[in-house]
Amino acid sequence: MSPKDQRIQVDDDVTTEPKSAKKRKLILISSKGAKKSLIKKEEDVPKTEDQQEDQRVSVEDSGVRPTCSRSTISENIRERLIFHHVLGRGGYGKVVLAEGTSNHQKYAVKIISKRAMLANCNEADVLVEHRVLQLASGSPFLVHADFAFQTKLLFLLGLEYMSCGDFDQFLRMKGRLDIPSARFYAAELVCGIQFLHSKGIVHRDLKPENILVAETGHIKITDFGLALENMLGDRTATEYAGTEGYVAPEMLAGEEYGVGVDWYSFGVILNEMITSQRTTRSGAKDIIKKLLLKDPAKRLGVHGNIRGHRFFQHIDWVSVEALRMPPPHIPVPSIPQLCPRQFYLDRMEAAAAAAKKGPLPSKDQAIFRGFSFVTW
Repeated sequence: MSPKDQRIQVDDDVTTEPKSAKKRKLILISSKGAKKSLIKKEEDVPKTEDQQEDQRVSVEDSGVRPTCSRSTISENIRERLIFHHVLGRGGYGKVVLAEGTSNHQKYAVKIISKRAMLANCNEADVLVEHRVLQLASGSPFLVHADFAFQTKLLFLLGLEYMSCGDFDQFLRMKGRLDIPSARFYAAELVCGIQFLHSKGIVHRDLKPENILVAETGHIKITDFGLALENMLGDRTATEYAGTEGYVAPEMLAGEEYGVGVDWYSFGVILNEMITSQRTTRSGAKDIIKKLLLKDPAKRLGVHGNIRGHRFFQHIDWVSVEALRMPPPHIPVPSIPQLCPRQFYLDRMEAAAAAAKKGPLPSKDQAIFRGFSFVTW
C-alpha cells in the first residue's frame, strides 16, 4: 500500500449526531467483489424510520481518535459522495457511478449486500478481494480501490472509474488488432499478471471483459472476486473457477493447477487480439502456441522467460512499466445513458433490511471489521 493509502479507523459505538455538529470522522470500509453467478436481486423499497438504525456505520477502535464524537454513516457518505446512476449489476449487489464532493473525481462504487454474500461464501472468500485490492495499488496495470464504507447491511467499495469500457467492447469496435497494437496490450497484461503472481495471487478469471481501458489508452486488470491467494512456489488448487473458453485444460480436467491457468487465459486473449496476417514472422503464432500448451509445466509464463520471447523483442519493458510507451489507440469515453435513473442508497439499504428481518448477527459483522481505508 502506498503512503497515501493510510487507513483511518474510528469507534464501533456510533450514535446519531445533530447536523450542527458536522465535523467529519469517518472512515470505514469494506470490500469484496463477488462470484457473479450468485447474486440475489433486491427490489428498491422506501426506507422506514425503523430501518434508519441499520444505516449506522460499523467501525473499530484504534489509537486514533475521531475528530468529532459521533456521526452516522449516511451523513458521512452524503458528505463525501454524490451518487449518480447504476452502471451494472453483478456479484452480490450493484455498481454505481459516484462522484467525490471534495475532489470531483468519479468512482465505480460496488455496493454489496453483506447478507447475500455471506449466504454464498465462506469467511475466507469474503476477505480475498479486499486483500488483493490492497496489493493492487503497487501496479499501474491493476484496478485500484480508493475507499470503502459500510453500514450494518451493506458495504461500499470505491474503485477507479474507467469511462472507456472494457477490452471486449474495445475489440468489438476495433476488430482484430495489428501486431504492434496487440504487442502493446499484451506487454501491459504481462506486467499485470506477473505482478499478481509475484504476490502469490492467481486471478483465475482473465478475459477481455475483466480488462478495462483507461482514457489514456492504457489497460488495467479488474475483478478479483475469484482470485486465489498464497499461490507461491509449488502451491496448487483444484477448485473450478473462471469463464468458459478461457479455462485451462488442467482446471477443466479437475486436476491440480497453479499460476499456469492465468497464462493459458492470456494466450486465449492474445489469440483474440491478433489478425491472421504476418503472425509467423512476428512470432505471434509461436507465442500463442506456447501459451496454450496442454501441459502447464511446459507452458510459457510458467516455463521460460515470456518477456524474452521474440514476439516482445522490440519492447522496452522499463518504459512499459513506467507507462512511457505510447498507446496505439486513444479511446473515446463512453457517453452516459440518456436520462439515467438516479440511485438512492437509502432505498437499497431499506431493501436489504426488508429482505430478512433482524440485524446481521454480531459474529457475521465481525468478519467485516478492519477493512477501512480512504486514499483521498
